[in-house]
Amino acid sequence: MGKQPGTINRRDFLRIAGSAAISTTLAVSGVVSVAERIACGADASDLDQYDFVMPRVKFAEQGKEGQGRGPDFWNVRPGGDANLLDKFSTVIRCKTKPIKGTNNWEPQYAEPGQLNAVVTFDKLDDLTKYPFLFMTGENFYKFTQNQKYNLREYIMRGGFLLMDDCVVGNGGDFFYQGSYQLLEEVFGRGAVTRIPQEHEIFHNVYDLGDTGLPLLDYPKRQRPGGLPYMHGQNHGARGVFIENRIAVFLGCTDIHCGWCDRQGFEFGRPNYEKAIQMGINIIMYAISH
Repeated sequence: MGKQPGTINRRDFLRIAGSAAISTTLAVSGVVSVAERIACGADASDLDQYDFVMPRVKFAEQGKEGQGRGPDFWNVRPGGDANLLDKFSTVIRCKTKPIKGTNNWEPQYAEPGQLNAVVTFDKLDDLTKYPFLFMTGENFYKFTQNQKYNLREYIMRGGFLLMDDCVVGNGGDFFYQGSYQLLEEVFGRGAVTRIPQEHEIFHNVYDLGDTGLPLLDYPKRQRPGGLPYMHGQNHGARGVFIENRIAVFLGCTDIHCGWCDRQGFEFGRPNYEKAIQMGINIIMYAISH
């Protein structure tokens, strides 16, 4: 499904900026009704207070021995979400619902009520309030038939899902593999395709055309042979297109952990900035298409 009639285009959105433009964009996206207003926060009071909320998807990971170190579950590192939303609100000049009580990498797991919204794919009515969802993890997972149905319905109605694999060190890309398989089951074989570097999602706010999806690595660490010690796997950016719209963005380079590293202690400040810029580009693309 492409842009709905009357949807503000990206150039106008960037020119106007501000919360009023975000209100218009989200209200006509097909997910959020005008009556519900824009941001679709975790409770009714949020609907009138915030321009953008980034819900986390809660799901059950099927972790097995030897798969990842942690494990890092669905609610890992809320500080990354907090840093992204803080920067997004500054760049776009809008009011985002803050995530409080975080300090970059800490806590490792979000406390109850700490994230600004949490959803599951169990009930479609709970999903269709939100135009944008974020899902991250480290291990394999499975959806029920009902959850698969709701995922498809949510996307076909205009929703957007960002899926980011939380690879720990040079571990396996289990979440990525599971997500790839799930999306092809739901949307059909061949539905997951590479997103080319010339696509506007890499250029709309920040120009990341030279690198595309940032790859998080540790500049001070090396593997045997002098190769960098990576925090993600480099499969390139992939997604599910509904007509010409990217509806699902599937990443494998762990940009979420990049969002956590505001001080640049792990990946270096340039890598942190690129990860944040990629996150802002993705949000802006999602809410303006």
